[in-house]
Amino acid sequence: MAPRLSIVVPIYNVEQYLPACLDSLAAQTLEDIEVVMVDDGSPDGSADIAAAYAARDPRFVLVRKENAGLGAARNTGLAHLSEDAEFVAFVDSDDMVPPDAYRLMVASLDASGSDFVTGNVQHINSTKVWQSPMHRILAGGAVQRTHVTRDRRLLGDRIACNKVFRLSFWRAHELTFPEGVLYEDVPVIIPAQFLAEAIDVISEPTYYWRLREGEAAPSITQRRTEPKAVRDRTAAVESVSRFFGAHPDPRAAELKNAYDRTVLSGDLRIFMNVLADADSAFHTEFLRVVNGYLDQVDPAVVTELSASARVKWLLVRKHALTELLDQIRSERRGEGLQIKGGLLRKYADFPALQSLAPALPKSALRIDPELNSHAPLQDISFSNGKLHLEGHAWISRIEQPTRRSALKVLVLRKQGSRRTIVTPLHNTYRPEATAQSRQKQYSYDWAGWEVDLDLNRLRGRGGWQEGTWRVGVGITSGGLMRKRAVQAKGPTRANHPPYQWLDSEFRLVPSVVKGALHLRIEKVGALVTGFTADGDRVEITGEIRVPLASGEQGALTVLNRKSGEQHRYALDLSPTEDGRTPFRVSVPLKDVALLPEHQDDVDKEDTSRGADTVQGSRRNWSTELEFTAPAGAVRRFSTVIRDGVEDLQVRLPASLGERAPRNELALLAGANGYLKFSGRPLQARLTDVRWADGRYLLQGSTPAGLDGATLLVKARDRFDEKTVPLTAFPDGTFSAEFTPAAMSGPDDALPLKSGRWNFFLRCPDGGRDGAAVDVPFTIDRLAVPGFPVSGTAGGREYHFEARWHDFPQLDCPSDLTVEERGPYRQERLRKDVYEAGRSLPLRDAVLYISYNGKQYSDSPRALHEELLRRGADVEHLWLVRDGQVDLPPTAQKVRFWGTEWYEALARCRYIVTNAHLPHWMERRPGQVVLQTWHGTMLKKIGLDIEAPKFDPEYHDRLRQESRNWSLLVSSNRFSTPILERAMGYDGEILETGYPRNDYLYAPDREERAAEVRKRLGIPAGKKVVLYAPTWRDDLAHRRGQFKFSLRIDVEDAKRRLGEDHVLLIRRHSNVVDQVPGAGDGFVFDVSEYPDIADLYLAADVMITDYSSVMFDYAHLKRPMLFFTYDLEHYRDTLRGFYFDFEEDAPGPLIRTSQELISAVRDIDTVSEAYQERFDRFHDLFCGLDDGQAARRVADRMLEQAREV
Repeated sequence: MAPRLSIVVPIYNVEQYLPACLDSLAAQTLEDIEVVMVDDGSPDGSADIAAAYAARDPRFVLVRKENAGLGAARNTGLAHLSEDAEFVAFVDSDDMVPPDAYRLMVASLDASGSDFVTGNVQHINSTKVWQSPMHRILAGGAVQRTHVTRDRRLLGDRIACNKVFRLSFWRAHELTFPEGVLYEDVPVIIPAQFLAEAIDVISEPTYYWRLREGEAAPSITQRRTEPKAVRDRTAAVESVSRFFGAHPDPRAAELKNAYDRTVLSGDLRIFMNVLADADSAFHTEFLRVVNGYLDQVDPAVVTELSASARVKWLLVRKHALTELLDQIRSERRGEGLQIKGGLLRKYADFPALQSLAPALPKSALRIDPELNSHAPLQDISFSNGKLHLEGHAWISRIEQPTRRSALKVLVLRKQGSRRTIVTPLHNTYRPEATAQSRQKQYSYDWAGWEVDLDLNRLRGRGGWQEGTWRVGVGITSGGLMRKRAVQAKGPTRANHPPYQWLDSEFRLVPSVVKGALHLRIEKVGALVTGFTADGDRVEITGEIRVPLASGEQGALTVLNRKSGEQHRYALDLSPTEDGRTPFRVSVPLKDVALLPEHQDDVDKEDTSRGADTVQGSRRNWSTELEFTAPAGAVRRFSTVIRDGVEDLQVRLPASLGERAPRNELALLAGANGYLKFSGRPLQARLTDVRWADGRYLLQGSTPAGLDGATLLVKARDRFDEKTVPLTAFPDGTFSAEFTPAAMSGPDDALPLKSGRWNFFLRCPDGGRDGAAVDVPFTIDRLAVPGFPVSGTAGGREYHFEARWHDFPQLDCPSDLTVEERGPYRQERLRKDVYEAGRSLPLRDAVLYISYNGKQYSDSPRALHEELLRRGADVEHLWLVRDGQVDLPPTAQKVRFWGTEWYEALARCRYIVTNAHLPHWMERRPGQVVLQTWHGTMLKKIGLDIEAPKFDPEYHDRLRQESRNWSLLVSSNRFSTPILERAMGYDGEILETGYPRNDYLYAPDREERAAEVRKRLGIPAGKKVVLYAPTWRDDLAHRRGQFKFSLRIDVEDAKRRLGEDHVLLIRRHSNVVDQVPGAGDGFVFDVSEYPDIADLYLAADVMITDYSSVMFDYAHLKRPMLFFTYDLEHYRDTLRGFYFDFEEDAPGPLIRTSQELISAVRDIDTVSEAYQERFDRFHDLFCGLDDGQAARRVADRMLEQAREV
């Protein structure tokens, strides 16, 4: 029997990811499939992996061919499908497919008869899962039998892999993929959108699209500065544009312009954006092929773009590469455009165009049509019969620096009626509006507004009437008049507003429709009065509050808006004489729950699979009551839950699957009060949160077991977690408390880092194979009105918020005031404080900067202590980032990015730093800037890095910065010429040794080592192994925040070394993740320990890779091991080395964790074998240090100040 669905999987060089891909296909709940794997001449072991799947699963078939690219491989797969297959799908071999995806998609096509179905897409990498921005258009709800002519947003859905096609449709239009090019999808998929009679949309994630990291070769979509990439992408989009242009259907002409707009704002814009990073060959090819495409584009398409985009495309048409690159770089630096003109017509002034000849026409610079208004809602609440609204309103690029900068009115208009309510609004001071606008040119400080609206103004003459009111704001400012619906988007309470009963029959229900606030008055015709669990079902009770006609039959309709699935359950009605009809209905758990077969079975430790692809997966269902009269007439009622009814959580029974008890079905009211089902992983429920004496007090419950459970506070955007003890009670409830101002740092004396923090219960035995599981939290319906719960401690604010209505999250703002936050305020501080302060007298003060405010450590610390020792008559200021440094009383804190930081840069006579300074800082006369740097160099630094992945403009900024240094410290004679060249520095270099290494020669170093071991809690008699690796430029969460890849098998290490060793792990300061597994008595995360010099003293053995710690630790003449699992990649691709590391390393270079652990076990033998190399290394790099480097550097720093 032929399979219903054939899946084509081209395979090339993906052995790292292929098993995860094929496993995801084997696990599909739609079992009637075949998987045609096409080995496209892959040079690695991918074909062997595929053959193994074919050998053990008859649904998998392997086809081999010579390498010819993705398009040819797909076409080969199409030629090998089972003859009578009904549907076809395509999967890239480094991606994954959710287990229920193809069942949902084929079921949709069965129901609708459409030609193909497309589904939502999420990106994955080794650490997270997130919505694909390109496919956000598909996330709004399932739709059947739509078409690109009715929903032009589908033009943005351009990949093949998130679709299932009817083979009859595919073959009828003779669709094939182009061969020998990149971007094979576009020329096929967009024409298919038009050629199809109808298309279905599934909003559930149906495809996981991997974005590769690290050493894995970049995928096609990541090779954007290659000439072939822009050439092939342009050819692909041009073929589609010409397809629309040549098609006789008049609808095609309209789609051509719409499509061309998406190309210029999407497909080709991504290549324009990387022009500044590309070489001349790419520049030439870009201008050639893109102008060829623009030759057949209606000029009106370009002129209708925004001014910024329009100007850049016009520069492309003029081949004005210099001005184009200047404009792109200007935008990258956040340099906004200026606006010129009168009150009515306004024009953009781009500095990059000043030298352009001939100039662009004035009409190309007109900007007022795109100066739109913004009206985000900030808060909504009800009190004493009034609706309270707070929000912001401004017009783009039109400032509101004063109370009288704008006039605003609130406008409510009833749909289907002429009724309008207009209320003047009072401007309020809201500096956060400026900060949240994320731009540095315009002040919107007085964009705020608020109003209390008497709800009786919404009543009709005869009383309350059903209907919907649209809410908007009109604003007049800067000569422009704009109006905009009040916008309610995002997770805050303002965007999930509560409802309000108006009397016993009517409710006011604020809702958000396409991002706009609506106020809907509804008459409640039905009320849910309770729900209970009953074995493998849940039972819902309620009453119909309006009379039912004779013979009317009722049903509960349950709809999954993402997948389109729907169930109906008959109501058991019990009519009464008062006209109200109680009802009862039973819903099987298996119909609406999240069952094991709906979930990915992904090992979170396997980085090839994408950690936690489930992403807290859930099945959400809305409900409605439907009554059908004997004649067929249908009435529908919302399922409003009576006030006071608690949410219900039902843990799934094992009868639904071995792993089913890890999940639950929740019956929820939500913000609008309507009954919803949520099939989801187990959740803990917060029932009360309070703030008292600087602490948060929490109470809650969970269906999960609480034995040995702890409260986990996890940072949202990085691997950073804090454990809090809790008190469990026999009835499944618990309590816990924590102090957010004292939870970080080695002694828990520092505040939580700024950002958002999530909450989990860590249950020790809730996971697979007895592993611990982290159970997320939700907020009980009855507790939601009490949020947010805010407090202030240690000079910092904390806000415990209900996000997305019932998701608890702690917001820890930075230690900056609202008047210091955001690009605009920072720019003002730079001008008003730093630049103005440069004209004021210098202060006899030293500003110390260690790792950009992250530590009290290193050479700046040594110099601070040296100046204290000699009693220097100076103030001591220390830069502190986000309150995360515990300073001694001898140093005064300076907040990074705070007002005092700008003032200190302008007025301190001495600046001592081991890291970079701002590119805009300029050393003033009389100022001494001492750059100590932060390590002897193995890996290349500065200008010697040919193409820094972490910052393409790093070289230019470094040259500019190094001109401001007065003195540069060199740790040894080997480093001096490297520093001169790599830093672009021609000033005075101090060959003094490193001040930070003075500690290693101190007379009391043994006593200090003992104190450190005691402080860390290391048992007496155990050997201490310190692992301190460097960071990887190509493993980044985002700019400036890098990932930690722990390649040591800590379980194996604990098993083999744990009896007499401990392992200290120290992340590089650029790495933001914490150490997995720390805190088990063997592994210690010492990344937050203030100064690594103390750790050197405490360590018996050092493990590193390419870090400069090797040069410092060598002073102690103790053994070192080098864990260089990625040596060739790091040396040849990322950084490169200054000497032959393999030949001269003072210890063995080790590739595997197993070998590393063996070397630690036999460290005496290993150390003896490398003694001669160690001695040579020590002589070369440690010859200048004698414990007096800080004294020598301080002497010269003070002497130079006297000279100038």
